[in-house]
Order: sequence, then structure tokens, then C-alpha cells
Amino acid sequence: MHYGITREATNFTHAGMNDWRVKAIKTLLFFVPRANPDNEVKYPEVRAWALELSDEGIPQREVGLSVSGEALFRSPNARNTGFWTDMASQKFEPEQLDPLSSEEFSSLWQAAEQREPAQ
Repeated sequence: MHYGITREATNFTHAGMNDWRVKAIKTLLFFVPRANPDNEVKYPEVRAWALELSDEGIPQREVGLSVSGEALFRSPNARNTGFWTDMASQKFEPEQLDPLSSEEFSSLWQAAEQREPAQ
């Protein structure tokens, strides 16, 4: 396993996610289960992603991080498949990421678990 932090896909905004076109598409696709029903609303707060990668560079687990580096949420979990983990075609090379140790990732993972609502 490899671990690292990326700042890709951190350009979501509340305005963009509440745009009438986005709402229209969500309304049209209401019958399709959403991949990240709990985490999607938090995407505008994400300023970095802590990733656990397979040896092939495919994301296995992720933690969304705030501007201060606080763990906002983690995926996959019982209700959310994950942003990066749901895109099996996205691969990362270790040099594309800011270094992160397995211990640091585990700490972020645990911190995000504490923030999850009781199931």
C-alpha cells in the first residue's frame, strides 16, 4: 500500500452543487441510488484528499480533508462508496501525491470515523 495527499478535485462549490441544472439532473435521476449520499454535501469543504492506494496506484480508501487538515469524512463506509474509490480507472503514482505515512492515514481515518453519525 501507498499513502499520500492530493489536491485534485477540490473545486466543488456550494453554489455549483445547488445550481438549478444540478438539481434538475438529480430530480430526473431520483430513482438511481447515489454513491455518496452523506459525503457529497461536504465536497465544497474538501481542500485535500488523503488516499490509501493499492500497489497499482488505485485508491482503496479516502479521507476528505478541510482547509485546516481536519478529517471531514471517510470512504468507503456503510453508505458511501467514495469519490476516488468509486472511479477504479483513476490511478496515482506515488510522486503525484504529497507523502503521507500509513500511521498518519490511520489517524485521519479514525478521526473521520468519530465524525460519522451513528448508524
